[in-house]
Amino acid sequence: MTAILDRLDQVSVFGPSSLALFLILGLDWVFSGVHAYEEWRGEEAPLWRVFGAVVGLWLPNWLGFLLFTLALTLLLWCLGLAAIGGWLPFVGHVSLPIAVGALGAVIGARISDTLVSHWGLYVLGYRPNPGLKSTPLYVLEAAFILLTFWKGLLLSPHAAIWGFACGAGLFILVLPLLRAWRAIAPSWRRAPWVRWQPLPAWTKD
Repeated sequence: MTAILDRLDQVSVFGPSSLALFLILGLDWVFSGVHAYEEWRGEEAPLWRVFGAVVGLWLPNWLGFLLFTLALTLLLWCLGLAAIGGWLPFVGHVSLPIAVGALGAVIGARISDTLVSHWGLYVLGYRPNPGLKSTPLYVLEAAFILLTFWKGLLLSPHAAIWGFACGAGLFILVLPLLRAWRAIAPSWRRAPWVRWQPLPAWTKD
């Protein structure tokens, strides 16, 4: 715990505060959990069916839940743990560049998820969009990290930039990867969603 608090002191304005550690990390995990829940319990269909509809790909619910809800949430929780605490399960304490890269990745992921996965599609006419309501939490967290973890970001700016690019790329690449998947899985192809039209009926299957 001492090493984790020392890392927090090194990268943030909070000093070696256990209260700050648990509060910031707890909020990071809660934001990811709330957002994942909204995406899963979409008002008409879960997020993987919405993304699939955009490109014309039917994903079975078990696979969509595994990738878009379970795996992604665990990945984001680990990213937050590495960024804020400088520690990972089964790995232990991570180096400063990795921790700073994780900080950049959290910022990039929050901004990219908000702009690309949610508001971008919403503005283009793909509505409903599960998870849209909780995106302000992501914007708030990205701004908070920039304001309070600037010490760490400046300690290793190259790692921060690479982390930002990786975090943003994770969400930017989702639709292109689904389009590629559609090209190699003909049995899962469906008619793509027409913008400004209701969600296709096959998304409810």
